[in-house]
Amino acid sequence: MLAAGLVVALLAAAGWVLYATSVFGVRTVQVAGVDDGVAADIRQAVDDVAPPGTPLLRVDLDTVRSRVEALPQVASATVTRHWPDAVVVAALARTPVAVTSANGTFWLLDSGGRPYQQVDRAPGGLVTVELATPGPQDPATTAALKIVGAMTSDFRKQVRTVRASSAYDVRVLLRDGRTVIWGGSADDATKMQVLGALLQQPGTVFDISDPTLATVR
Repeated sequence: MLAAGLVVALLAAAGWVLYATSVFGVRTVQVAGVDDGVAADIRQAVDDVAPPGTPLLRVDLDTVRSRVEALPQVASATVTRHWPDAVVVAALARTPVAVTSANGTFWLLDSGGRPYQQVDRAPGGLVTVELATPGPQDPATTAALKIVGAMTSDFRKQVRTVRASSAYDVRVLLRDGRTVIWGGSADDATKMQVLGALLQQPGTVFDISDPTLATVR
């Protein structure tokens, strides 16, 4: 009975140390998968939920994950404990594929069409897309991003903006003032091939909405 009592006491003491003291408290937040700027935001998000010294056993991993995934730059995250004193976050950052303008401000668009982060100006190397209602459920957004993804890197440098009035009415405005009527997002690879030769001809409007009947005027 004495031995059993000692075991119970030791277990109770161990539980108290683990659950109610900072002996095994959070001292470091390890972040992988993102750049230093996003990592700093993730560490702050973890600190907001589980400040330094919080007993590691009491850290709610689901709450921490939700808080991290609420950051606009983070697409998804996995959060684990690393004994004796670390919270480990493996994060997947959102990658911008285009930029759109709404209410006079610029927003980065991820591959799913989500406007996830406001920026002061359109970043170099990203195509600007004009959309009425940008978002993952917007067919015009989906079509425009599919078309942007089909562009060659050389052609993308010539693009001033992509204007998508609907999923079937997408136009590409070039920096030199010419316009490409792209139409919908079907046959994008074929359209890109046809356009390479078509742009060598004189004209201001290049209609490749049907790549088998491309016209110049």
